[in-house]
Amino acid sequence: MKTISTVLASLLAALSFGAFAQTDPALAKLKPKGFPDQPIEYTVVYPAGGGMDLTARILAKFVEKASGDKVLVNNRAGGAGMVGHSYLATQAKPDGYTVGILASNFWGDAILRAPGKWSLADVESIAYINSDALAWVAGTEGPFKGKTAKEILQAAKDKPGTVRAAVVPGSMWEYLLDQLEAQTGAKFLRVPFQGGKPGIVALIGGNVDVAQGFYGEFESYLQAKQLVPIAVASAERVFNMKDVPTFNEIFGAKQFVWNIMRFAVVPKGTPADRKAYLSAMIQTALQNPEMMAEFRRLGAYSDASFAKSTNIAADIQAAAMKERDFYIQTGRLKP
Repeated sequence: MKTISTVLASLLAALSFGAFAQTDPALAKLKPKGFPDQPIEYTVVYPAGGGMDLTARILAKFVEKASGDKVLVNNRAGGAGMVGHSYLATQAKPDGYTVGILASNFWGDAILRAPGKWSLADVESIAYINSDALAWVAGTEGPFKGKTAKEILQAAKDKPGTVRAAVVPGSMWEYLLDQLEAQTGAKFLRVPFQGGKPGIVALIGGNVDVAQGFYGEFESYLQAKQLVPIAVASAERVFNMKDVPTFNEIFGAKQFVWNIMRFAVVPKGTPADRKAYLSAMIQTALQNPEMMAEFRRLGAYSDASFAKSTNIAADIQAAAMKERDFYIQTGRLKP
């Protein structure tokens, strides 16, 4: 006869892994036998509170709702993403219990900062999640109150090395600044951070003069009127900042486009049935209008070319090669 404590433990375990959840019937058919029997980890390679972390936590919530399985978000931050990227590519077990929630700057890390150690080929892409555009933000107080992006760039040209800009080394934050300095002759004092959100917090505290990030990282500060977006690195104006010009508009150019793409990967060698189930979990969650509304509130949008892909791994690889071309053109990588 089972004791009360044994029954209670069984009930708690059942609750933990969603035995009483409303699992999507189509998803349930793909569920591998005996998997998962423990929480699945969504690995985020940047600190909590940033755009990647917020995306992963929203996704995890709706994946749990669709599947009935427990999903935990773990921030393996450090080295501006290098620690988490390295973990996913070389250390994580290919057993289906680790899913990386990555952004397109993974390619820059792999190609430029870890040559020969690991690359996008060491993980397998399983799902596209959303896209976002990198924006410049300035404080509503301080020496650059009310200044435009062009005026701040002019100040950095007039007095080189005096205007402090938050950057994430070896990422689009830095590459955009490189492009702008080359375009204008400006020279910024670069202040490194692990992610976009820490740089934005530093801006609010008066420790930098301009920061860069994604809408979800600064939306609360925008609502509190502590900062204002002043330019966006996208091909056209974005839906949630329609009054904010693009850098291309400002300079009559085409090259200032730094849109992040978020996607999910598993370590290479993950069993096919588990990989298919993990992909289906995300795809099912993405059909939930409530989740898409939450993404939209963060400023993220769905790129149709990826959302409708029939071979997401191949399409992500193709996009990686386009980014590789940028590194070659700018002398960061030999052909």
